Amino acid sequence: MSPTPAGTVVRGLALVLLAAVGLLLVGSPTAHGHAVLVSTTPEDGATVATMPNEIVLTFNERVTTPAYVVAEAPDGTKVASGEARTDGTSVRATTEPAGIAGKYRISYRVVSADGHPISGSVYVTVTEGRTVETTREDDGDTDAGFVHEHRAHFLWGAAGVVAAAALLLWPRRREDKEDA
Repeated sequence: MSPTPAGTVVRGLALVLLAAVGLLLVGSPTAHGHAVLVSTTPEDGATVATMPNEIVLTFNERVTTPAYVVAEAPDGTKVASGEARTDGTSVRATTEPAGIAGKYRISYRVVSADGHPISGSVYVTVTEGRTVETTREDDGDTDAGFVHEHRAHFLWGAAGVVAAAALLLWPRRREDKEDA
């Protein structure tokens, strides 16, 4: 049996819809509408004699609470941790002196104005103090959390495409049963 003209149109529309949604999902760039870290005090990659008493992270847009900052010495000793203070586009955390020379990791997790969590790490080298063996592991991939958080959005979108295709093709299946 040959398909009816209405069935052919529905099938064609379903295929066009699937192709369009597929192109949008595959070809769309990552959204960058969230807050972005624009500067730090001390600066990312800087070499300083001692760790300052306060760490300041500045973003391109307002950030809200909860905001967390954890600064770790090379041996994993935390010199700043817990909830930080937010002030518009800035986040501030107080540090405790560790007296250890080496590469410090300053990690942060804040909530941007649109409600999305933003996280990352910056590094500062301290020259004064005793040297210790580095026991802290540097993960190097600070965007992994961001990618993971948006994986669910992609999966829900894909499920919506499958559901839309099923709904569009459902009338065609019923027509085939009635013709048989």
